[in-house]
Amino acid sequence: MLLNRAKLVFAVFLLLSFIPANSRAQKQPSPDQDSAAIKQSVAAWEDAWNRHDAHATALRYVEDGDFSSTTGVESHGWKELEEHYNSIFTTFLKNAQRKDTVRTIRFLTPDIASVDIDWQMTGAKTRDGQDVPFRKGLLTWIVTRHGADWLITIYHESAF
Repeated sequence: MLLNRAKLVFAVFLLLSFIPANSRAQKQPSPDQDSAAIKQSVAAWEDAWNRHDAHATALRYVEDGDFSSTTGVESHGWKELEEHYNSIFTTFLKNAQRKDTVRTIRFLTPDIASVDIDWQMTGAKTRDGQDVPFRKGLLTWIVTRHGADWLITIYHESAF
């Protein structure tokens, strides 16, 4: 009797141990869903940037995210990122607007992707106040999955 009960408990244990793994596998988003979510994250970042909302722009990064600009300006973490964006949004980029278009997404793991983004900007000025009618370049982001959202972990910017 005790042996049969032990076999039953063991069988139930084995059955239950496979259910969560199978359930997680079924809930894993497809690459198409992940690509769409990453594009939505890029659009959310662009929207925050175009509203010149330094706080919302910084929150599109992971807490210890890294940023480097075309001029070599670097920021690390939410506090520095928000300070950086506040600085540019209240000075030479206060009237700037941008358009960001995802060029490629490459999944490095199911939760990490490299994203190349073509960017265009109008309404900018140089740091000394001269008008810059049009700028463009390439953003290279490493993004990581956080729940259903994808956040910027590393941001590198180049201008052409």
